[in-house]
Amino acid sequence: MPPRLNWARRSLRVLQLLIHTVCGVLLAGAVKLDPTARLDPTRLGQWWAQRLLTILNIRLTCHGQAAEGGRVIVANHVSWLDIFVLLAAEPTRFVAKSEIRDWPIAGALANALGTFYIRRGKGASAPLVERLVPHLQSGGVVVIFPEGTTSDGRQVLPFHPRLFAAAVESGAVVQPVALHYGATADGQHPAPFVGDDDLLSHLRRLLAVPSLTAALHYCPPLPPGSPGVREDLARSAQQSIERTLGLTPSTRRPRRISKWSDASETQVVRRQAQRLA
Repeated sequence: MPPRLNWARRSLRVLQLLIHTVCGVLLAGAVKLDPTARLDPTRLGQWWAQRLLTILNIRLTCHGQAAEGGRVIVANHVSWLDIFVLLAAEPTRFVAKSEIRDWPIAGALANALGTFYIRRGKGASAPLVERLVPHLQSGGVVVIFPEGTTSDGRQVLPFHPRLFAAAVESGAVVQPVALHYGATADGQHPAPFVGDDDLLSHLRRLLAVPSLTAALHYCPPLPPGSPGVREDLARSAQQSIERTLGLTPSTRRPRRISKWSDASETQVVRRQAQRLA
C-alpha cells in the first residue's frame, strides 16, 4: 500500500476512534443521568465494544457455548482489549481494581457498566463477594481475571482463588474462557499489554496493524462445588483454559497473594494512571 494511502487510512481510524470515545463518554453520562433506569448499560456497552473492535479492525470469532443463567466467567488476561472482546461477545459486568474508578475516560466507562470494584489488601475480597452473590443469584453474569495482571499470551499465570468464593456462595457455575490473539503477517504480536506499556503507545501499535484476529473459546462450565473448594475451582479453571490454548496444564497450587506482589502491581497501576491523566 502506498505510504500516503496508508497514512490516510490510519488517520481516518484515529478520527473514528476519537469520535467513538466521545460517544462512549456521552453514553456513560446518559446512563448515569437516566431517571427512568431503562437504559441497559451492558447492552449499550456491548454495542460500543463491537464498534470499537470494528474501528481497530479486530475480527472476533467465538467458539463453544455460553452457559445460561448466573455465572462467573474467568478468563486469561492478555490486554485491556480483553474487556471489549468479552463485552462484544455478550453483555456482562466486570470485576476491576478500585484504582480504575478514578481513571480519565476509562473510569467513566467502567462506572457506567456497573463494574464491581475490589480494593487491595487483606480482607478486601469479602465485601466484593457480598455484592457479587445477589447479582449472580438473580441470573447476572460477571467476568473476573484471576491472574490479577496481564501476561504475554504465551502462558497463563497462576490464578488467585479468592474471588471464586462468589461462585461457591451463590451456587453459580464457573465458566472458563480462553482468549487468544493472532499474529500479524510479519509475525508480530501487538495485542499483549504488559510491563511498562502505556495505553497511547499501545493504541498506536494497534492502529498501525492492518487487521488482527481475536478468538474467544467458551470452555465447559464447572459446577460451583461446596464451601472450601475455591482452590480446586481455580486450579480446574486454569487447567481448562491452558488445555484450550494448547498449553501444558499447570500442576502448581493456586496463586497466593503476597505483600510484595500487591505493592508491585499497585506501582504499575499508578504509572498507568499517571500516563492517562
